Amino acid sequence: MTNQVMNKSEDAALIERFLAGEEAAFAQITMKYRKQVYAIAYRFTRNHAEADDLTQETFIRAFKNLGTFRQEASLKTWLLKICTNLSINMTRSGRITKDSGDQVEDHEQIHPPGYEEGLIFDERKRDLYEAINKLPPKQKETLLLKTFQDLTCEEVATIMKCSVGTVKANVFNALKKLRAWMN
Repeated sequence: MTNQVMNKSEDAALIERFLAGEEAAFAQITMKYRKQVYAIAYRFTRNHAEADDLTQETFIRAFKNLGTFRQEASLKTWLLKICTNLSINMTRSGRITKDSGDQVEDHEQIHPPGYEEGLIFDERKRDLYEAINKLPPKQKETLLLKTFQDLTCEEVATIMKCSVGTVKANVFNALKKLRAWMN
């Protein structure tokens, strides 16, 4: 049995237990998918506090609507779709405050070997995130889901309600633009 099939049957059992009144089953769902949901929220917002809020809101909505989940897609895909939609709505609202998470550096501190290389890497990473933020919304969403969440094209297509071909085209075009901007 593949991991995906085992996860789907495990998730179905958790859903069934929750719908039967066992709220601890939902806590297990939350523990199982919290990191993945947070990662999507953070990729969209680049803000820890906003990502935490979006993660919490995702699970609140899932808690309220789990009875309507038809299980046509995986639970993971459904949760990531909720989070993606909330993240897109938040970024469109302009409510996000940038929080890079960087700490003020103590200049008295002795820097370990390789410190300069780390700074260069951090700068490149920051440049990459800035370039990703410049992508058209659909390309950004597709790239974040496909690349950073390591979802299949089919899972991304389900979340975005589009064809697999559209997912592939969005990823191709996004990567093409990023390569051009990063060179």
